[in-house]
Amino acid sequence: MVIIAGAGLTGLSCALELLETNREVTLFEARQEIGNPVRSPGLLRNINPKYIEICCATSGPLGWGFRREWLEKEMAREVLEMGGKINLKTRAPEGAIDCTGGKSSAPGWPVGARDNSLINWSGGITIEDNLPVEFSINTQTEDTLCFQRGDGLVECWSRNDKLPRPKQGWLEVMKGEHPATPEEISGDDAIIQGKAIARKIIQSEPGVPNYDAR
Repeated sequence: MVIIAGAGLTGLSCALELLETNREVTLFEARQEIGNPVRSPGLLRNINPKYIEICCATSGPLGWGFRREWLEKEMAREVLEMGGKINLKTRAPEGAIDCTGGKSSAPGWPVGARDNSLINWSGGITIEDNLPVEFSINTQTEDTLCFQRGDGLVECWSRNDKLPRPKQGWLEVMKGEHPATPEEISGDDAIIQGKAIARKIIQSEPGVPNYDAR
């Protein structure tokens, strides 16, 4: 049995990779719901085609914009369908594989090993006509990220706590800790990391040939 702490993109990707090799997997997630609260952008440079329609993903200059919580929920459904288990509102036991992403403690989130290289990002979701002047759709700068989603909404992120307020307010506000550059805060690295962790677990088992886990 493999015990995983965290059921975000990293933990779910790790679990799916392990389940494909017929291993028993249980995930522990401190949140009360998979996908919420949202602390990361709904953006992927590369997306599995099977998720495009389910997640309302649309392709743009920065990648695929989508509803991140829908992707996590769909991946969680796949975990259960493949025989995995998910425990919500529960801290993982000692010795669990840490897939919490290095974020600090926050309401509804587990206390993980804080990655001090991460910085604060603040996000907001709105309609195009309500977009603050500081943002332009499907563009990124040193301090901002803004992209169109397939559900017709626009998702904006700003470094630190410098999220400007649109005239009519945000439909949803978010906050999370991510790498300093906008190019690195998409979900791709989380998925890659989860798969790599799973492959290292498999590789460490007796009788399994050594191979590149990238």
